[in-house]
Amino acid sequence: MVHNAAEAIDAARAAALADRPLIIVSPPGAALFAGPVWFKALTDAAREDIAPSAAVTFMLDCADSPGAVMASIRARIEAVSFHGNARALARLKAIAKRAGVALHAPPTVAFDLSKEANPQALSAWFSSRSSSSGASLQTPRRSAKRTARHGPTPKRPGGGRTFPPMGAKRP
Repeated sequence: MVHNAAEAIDAARAAALADRPLIIVSPPGAALFAGPVWFKALTDAAREDIAPSAAVTFMLDCADSPGAVMASIRARIEAVSFHGNARALARLKAIAKRAGVALHAPPTVAFDLSKEANPQALSAWFSSRSSSSGASLQTPRRSAKRTARHGPTPKRPGGGRTFPPMGAKRP
């Protein structure tokens, strides 16, 4: 997972040294909080500094939001990930295909550059991955709703969900 163009460039250079394909992904749900325009700027800045022959794909994570996928398609992001319901996924795949945008399921194995900025650790991670698949830089999945809330859903003793207080009574 990358948070800025410098991390994307470092990851692409490490992949080129290891002679490995790479999928550079945004933080989970980044299409919702940073937007596709930010990711397009990050992609353009990184593409300027990496070799044209590098096998690098930039993928924006749209969590479970079909609207974020549509905004990403309109912004011409080269690849997006979506893990929403199957009915929305089928429609979005058709739209993305017509627009020339790749729509994927989010990767399950990843390396987070914000937690491990050491270039040797990144090179070692590339070496440990199987040679048949492209490496991916993303953390495990969280839904857009859970990402926004940053915590587990509180439970009542009877098993039903409780909701936070609204309006003036809110702590």
